[in-house]
Amino acid sequence: MTTDQRISVRLHLTNVAGAGAIQLLQSLLPALELVSNYSVTHIFLPERGKLSTYRSTYSTTVSEIYHREMPNALSRMLECTLFSRRFDGCTPLLVLGDLPLRCQGPQTLFVQTPNLLKPLRQTYNLDGIKYFISRALFRLSMQRVHAFIVQTEVMRKELERTYPGIVGRVHVVAQPVPVWLLHSGLNRQGRIKAASSNLNLFYPAAGYPHKNHKLLSQLDSNVSWPVEKLLLTLDASCHPAPKLRWIHCIGFLNPQKMIETYAEVDALLFLSKDESYGFPLIEAMFVGLPIVCSDLPYARTLCGDDAIYFHPDRPDSLLQALMTLKSRLDNGWWPNWQERLACLPKNWDEVAHKMLEIACHLK
Repeated sequence: MTTDQRISVRLHLTNVAGAGAIQLLQSLLPALELVSNYSVTHIFLPERGKLSTYRSTYSTTVSEIYHREMPNALSRMLECTLFSRRFDGCTPLLVLGDLPLRCQGPQTLFVQTPNLLKPLRQTYNLDGIKYFISRALFRLSMQRVHAFIVQTEVMRKELERTYPGIVGRVHVVAQPVPVWLLHSGLNRQGRIKAASSNLNLFYPAAGYPHKNHKLLSQLDSNVSWPVEKLLLTLDASCHPAPKLRWIHCIGFLNPQKMIETYAEVDALLFLSKDESYGFPLIEAMFVGLPIVCSDLPYARTLCGDDAIYFHPDRPDSLLQALMTLKSRLDNGWWPNWQERLACLPKNWDEVAHKMLEIACHLK
């Protein structure tokens, strides 16, 4: 198929700066460009973060960095409203940064954050006000979006509950693990250390409030926890519970270090209270690790009955879950995630094709 015969599409990711979203797009962007019957003509990039240096392998694709002259929050608000005319055009625009643009032309929005959902109660701290404004911006321009893409059925239902005006326009497109793990060949089938030893756990998450590291600060240091080591991807200065010597902050890990850590630990511990997807859960299932996680809909949707769950606000519930994990491992148990993984796409090419079909009104 020649360039003239391919369907043109533009990509907008000027505000993608979070660790999880960057990781996702590092796998998705190359796949979007390689879908054979589509042509990415323009990519609007952020001015900071790893994606700012992304360049297309095609000489015909224009990569443009969106520069911000004002504080990010104010600049983002103006970009989505008064300054959005620069994104006008007949070529379909796939927006990969959660908020719709008040521009003219066919627009599809990929929503990756749960912060746009209606909270159980409004909070009036800085984050609460920021998310309130984000929801207002979403409502302001949501009718300009012909389709929305989310990662799970739970997220679809919650988004439609929060914004009834978009019912029927929300599509679910799940994703596989990142490319760096997809081709790693890692396949865990049991513990590395002796079955009777205490647990080696891993929680890869940035220090956002919803990641719930504060639960660790509530743990009683006088209790005998069945844990030898819990690794957190936080800087040492952000240690949530310095009195607990078995908790170690090891900082941000690159892909190779992530693979090495997954190869050594006994299980993934996932404390998060709010996720649109939960990539570490997918990663742990892919490599074959046991999972101990918050008993919330996002986790139940991905892990089903095969994870070990705890109440995200109760240290005693976490203790019981970890005791359950140790008991199972001591008795030779190991999870089989094949049934859960069968529900996910096999590769990023499949994801990219589905997204472009939706963006170009073909699905």
